[in-house]
Amino acid sequence: MRILFFLLLLIQSLQLAAEETAISNLKDFQWKNRILLLANPPKPPETLESLLKLGPQFAERQLLWFLFSGDQIETNYAGKITGDFGKNIRDEYFKGNSEQVVLIGKDGREKYRTVTFSPVEIFQRIDRMPMRKQEMQGSHQPSEVLLEKCTVSVGSLNFAPRFTRRFCQE
Repeated sequence: MRILFFLLLLIQSLQLAAEETAISNLKDFQWKNRILLLANPPKPPETLESLLKLGPQFAERQLLWFLFSGDQIETNYAGKITGDFGKNIRDEYFKGNSEQVVLIGKDGREKYRTVTFSPVEIFQRIDRMPMRKQEMQGSHQPSEVLLEKCTVSVGSLNFAPRFTRRFCQE
């Protein structure tokens, strides 16, 4: 009886752990990745093929992409996403069924929005970002370290943490 109870407890904890690792919004990527959201492209297969071909450039820029076409979501994110992920993203970033492209920085804020997908334009915009410039020069420190240093430097001003983050964003 004890073994059965232990096994049930173990199975339940594994299920909870699996559910916890699935993402339901973009907050899990903040300070780790840049995000590119593409909704309703006119030619989804060609857009997907283009995204897949650019894999090394996306990896170099720590850029995750999510392609929303109908009810399907394609991505270069290797983890699991919840069933609510698509609805949450559509509600927050996309209005209607028009074609839209949204670039989100590591700080979680929208950096660029357009209606046509141009990899060159996206990469140029990313490469002009201060944090990306540091990455290219090899002087980039993990964002947690930068945030800690910035928090220490503005900490004497006694800002609340949410206001302090504003001084430390990408």
